[in-house]
Amino acid sequence: MVFINIIKPVSAAVPANQHVSIIYASDMPVIDLPKVGGYPELASALHAYRNQENTSTFFLFGGDSLAPSPLSSLDRGTHIIDILNSLEPDAMAVSKREFSYFEDELSLRSYEAAFPIVASNVYDKRSEANVDGLLDTTIVEQRGVKIGVISVLENSAISDYLLKHVVIRDPQAAIEESAQLLRQQNADIVVLMYSDYFPFIDQLLDNKIVDLTLTTSPELTKLSDEIMPTHSHAVVLSKLNHLAEVTIDFNNKLAAAPSITWNDKELSSFPTDPIVEGQVKGYISRLNRLLNRPIATVTEDFQTLRSSVRTQENAFANAIADTLRKFANADIALINGGNIRGNRSYVKGQRLTRRDIAEELPFRSKVTVLNISGQQLKQALENGISAVKQVRGRFPHFSGMKVTYDLTKASGERITSIKIANKPIQPSKIYKFATTDYLADGGDGYTVLEECPKISLGYLDPPMIADIFIDSIQERNTLGPSLDARLVNINESR
Repeated sequence: MVFINIIKPVSAAVPANQHVSIIYASDMPVIDLPKVGGYPELASALHAYRNQENTSTFFLFGGDSLAPSPLSSLDRGTHIIDILNSLEPDAMAVSKREFSYFEDELSLRSYEAAFPIVASNVYDKRSEANVDGLLDTTIVEQRGVKIGVISVLENSAISDYLLKHVVIRDPQAAIEESAQLLRQQNADIVVLMYSDYFPFIDQLLDNKIVDLTLTTSPELTKLSDEIMPTHSHAVVLSKLNHLAEVTIDFNNKLAAAPSITWNDKELSSFPTDPIVEGQVKGYISRLNRLLNRPIATVTEDFQTLRSSVRTQENAFANAIADTLRKFANADIALINGGNIRGNRSYVKGQRLTRRDIAEELPFRSKVTVLNISGQQLKQALENGISAVKQVRGRFPHFSGMKVTYDLTKASGERITSIKIANKPIQPSKIYKFATTDYLADGGDGYTVLEECPKISLGYLDPPMIADIFIDSIQERNTLGPSLDARLVNINESR
């Protein structure tokens, strides 16, 4: 990719001595997080910034918020759009999470929004344009200051969310084309919002393709091989429930670009806006009536930390897989670690509620049963451990099997043994295999499962895995999951 150096002098139309601020926030799918700050505090912060004299304050929301959460599993993210309408963003970016309920639901959310939603590198094959309701770019203006907004996402959105109708265009090319268009439309500042790891961000800024980049990359998602941008105009929020306050100085009219500085602030440092707080409480009270009923007592400590469910055997994941296998009367069952989202620890004696399970399993994954050969099963497991070091959601958890693997071997050749019912698998033998509809349709790289014939369960609409898991632990009134060495990394066992 060759970058074109696009430099536009600061517009003479920008009023002298005017302060310009951009407030940026992102990654806020859960509305009821006590003590850490959320939408009510963000609303209060925006009110304070917007009331500053001689200041144009723009609010850009980075997305990553329409899912996952217990409430979004019920309304597909409508409540997030409703709350954001009260906060009046100037523009919102599209991330992979915005596609959690597929293209058409995102289109519906865009028409519910009273603000532009931007996706600069998304192409819908049906309309031969962007997803209906989304904008390729937008320019927002206050007091003579024009901010051009670009938003891109990475191609993995297609496989991660099983998108059937859209194509993700090359992000670098889309950024360059969009920036040039916005400069031609006299944008004073071109801003890029993104939510994936892109190694070219510093180069974009060095070459003045864009003036400012905005992303949220919490510490828990940073990987050793991902180098975050270091440019002074690259805003990276490294913690959740923070906002970035970006200050832009246009005073030097002869400069090729304005001066840009930024800092981050905890949302909890701001007071609570009573109107948005009431709005959030209304949603929470409705959710509480559904989810606050106790269903079981924890009998053994366990955890669902992201670093665990995506890299190693996990007791809670074992319990889900066991429940799925028993429900489907299958030989084996498999789920992916990315399906578990609680990132929490539980202690003996704790009472579990429906809310706890809804937070752990926020996606509406349904039971699917397949006929799978031993060879296909090995391919599926190889895919599952192919990105352990990258902490990807495809990491496998299963029931009815004992598996060992060796991470020193090349990807695709890491599985060293598979036993079902204490017997080595036979490549040509057919096994009854229970999983999620997402994985059965090839999600998270499990494309081999698309080749496997499906077995009817006799349901008009198959049950959700969260529901059968809740029923299972409610029937026992206890949950005490355990590890039993069903998945062993031989490098660590030596």
